[in-house]
Amino acid sequence: MSKIADGNEELADDDEINYMYTEHDIGDIVSYSNRSGSFQEEKIVLVYCQVCGARFIGPIRYAGGFLGGHEVFHTWEFKIQMNEELEA
Repeated sequence: MSKIADGNEELADDDEINYMYTEHDIGDIVSYSNRSGSFQEEKIVLVYCQVCGARFIGPIRYAGGFLGGHEVFHTWEFKIQMNEELEA
């Protein structure tokens, strides 16, 4: 495991974040390492999915994955719904 530079977080070997960020952490700057590499000066951000309202608080690097994952899922979900409506 690698410790975050400010001592508040540890990342597991599988890149899973074990620290629970809250609204109080938004705007903080952190540095951390995992199997993918070392991340310096990452901002803690709050993002949300415009479709379902799910929220994410954490390093900006992971926020992109959260948003991208929701975009892909909801695109798939809408295609399935459209196919069902066309078949009915």
